[in-house]
Amino acid sequence: MNTPSGISTGTLYGLAWLTVEGRGSFQNSPELKDLVREGLSQGRSRMVLDLQRCSGMDSTFMGMLSCLAGKLETAGGSLHVVNAAGKNADLLRGLGLDEVFIVEEGMALIELGAAALPGPVEVGQALAMVPKSPCTPQNQAEICLEAHEALSQLLPLNADKFRDVVALMRQKTLAPEVTSKASH
Repeated sequence: MNTPSGISTGTLYGLAWLTVEGRGSFQNSPELKDLVREGLSQGRSRMVLDLQRCSGMDSTFMGMLSCLAGKLETAGGSLHVVNAAGKNADLLRGLGLDEVFIVEEGMALIELGAAALPGPVEVGQALAMVPKSPCTPQNQAEICLEAHEALSQLLPLNADKFRDVVALMRQKTLAPEVTSKASH
């Protein structure tokens, strides 16, 4: 059975807070990218991604996290992933993403100025589900390429693991140019 997935967002404790509902995948990577871009345009460069309700992640989603963490850091901010327990923590650490952003199995280390979060937080009521944005096959291929190139740069093992995906996505992103040049 296919469980619906998406991303909820809101502001909690003065931080931009994103929660993955269901699976983090290539299907909701465009929304994630848009949310971070929008947050940066509003001056919010510190973001928390909560995986408490995340049932799993694919490589495109994790690669997009790497890309977005870099954009946030360039803007003087950070990405902090919380509630990344079990399989989700293993996936992030296995690809070296814990070197790019903070990966917490709970929420103990989120600092708010001089204080940490006051114990466990139930964020569900504070967030709103983000509607899916339309994404063309070309845009999806570009996002997939960007994500897998970012993962490939993290570790030599990742470069080997994602070599074929990167090559395929490069072909897909170049295909429209080749088609339009051939028609002229």
